[in-house]
Amino acid sequence: MEKKQNNYETFMNLVIGLYILKILQQEPAYGNKLAMEIKRRTQEAYTPNTNALYPLLRIMEEKNYIVGEWDNPLTRGKRIFTITSVGIARIPSLEILLQERIEAAERRMVILRTDLLRN
Repeated sequence: MEKKQNNYETFMNLVIGLYILKILQQEPAYGNKLAMEIKRRTQEAYTPNTNALYPLLRIMEEKNYIVGEWDNPLTRGKRIFTITSVGIARIPSLEILLQERIEAAERRMVILRTDLLRN
């Protein structure tokens, strides 16, 4: 039976996946460069773990959102990723999904703040 991801993992895959697509819209990049750019753009709030980043990149390749090619096929040093037209077309729906998730989280935060932190 397939293991279900928890809400945090699902949310982070959405966030990191959307960052990957938006970064690759600007220029091709390899995995560590993507991780560094996400860390920079989030002001170090998110530092993607490579144990999660590389499997996500493989999933995105399988879905044809991105393609990866070795910078040197003989040594297989760095895999350079490029966004595809399918990936570009997927961005708006991911933005909507992220907006919905953030708004739901904000509503829950208001409830917690009101109920637990009122003075």
